[in-house]
Amino acid sequence: MNPLEWFGKGCSVCGGKKTGFNWCRTCSAKHFEQNFKTWTSGNEVIDKFIQDAQLSAGENFEVLEWVPYERFYDVEFIAKGGFGQVYKAKWTDGLIHKWDDKKKDWERLCADNFVALKCLNNSEHVTFEFINEITCQKKLNSGFITKLYGLTQHPETKNYMMILEYAENGSLRNYLDDNALNWENKIRNIHYIALGLDEIHKNRLIHRDLHIGNILMNNNSTCITDLGLCRPADHDASDKKSIYGVTQYIAPEVLRGKNYT
Repeated sequence: MNPLEWFGKGCSVCGGKKTGFNWCRTCSAKHFEQNFKTWTSGNEVIDKFIQDAQLSAGENFEVLEWVPYERFYDVEFIAKGGFGQVYKAKWTDGLIHKWDDKKKDWERLCADNFVALKCLNNSEHVTFEFINEITCQKKLNSGFITKLYGLTQHPETKNYMMILEYAENGSLRNYLDDNALNWENKIRNIHYIALGLDEIHKNRLIHRDLHIGNILMNNNSTCITDLGLCRPADHDASDKKSIYGVTQYIAPEVLRGKNYT
């Protein structure tokens, strides 16, 4: 079937309208729900967050999963920030693509491909910062924002980790250390960054920590990452004790104790 032909087609199983190519929200939700008792993150809040995402997924790229840490291998440290660490690892299973009715299991893509694992400090207690970041990542499901695939937990520290899209070329800051951009690439990258910001602002959010270290380069694509400080547009940023970020990139009005304009 041509990928465009699914529009208006009914699901061959339940008869309902398909919500995506090879995807029926009603049937997929039933398959996910049947497996709820087979996994747990060990935390009710995280379990419910993932379950709600699975039940509401209208496309395969909207699915989140709980993935046991042992499903990753070749784990390698990438970078450390003020709030945690980032690793890259290969994911044995890969991404859910569609339900295989013959095998009675999910068909998957990109098995053994690299993903990024972002570990937040003290997230074993499921802090506000952790819930805020995964909520923003889930809400901002755009090609110009780093994709969130699911969650896992470090077996030693017990900190929870986000499973994110891996950017092969790293941050824009690191990329520019060894590469030059011609005008065509500069304009294209600026365009992608603007589209990512537009997605954030359409959801009435402000990134609050945008700098070249939080812009990722992935082949010919550019995306925004690190939504840990992302807040609603009406968030009160006037408290100077709550000012975070890289100083030279912080909005001047915030440094003066005012809200974002």
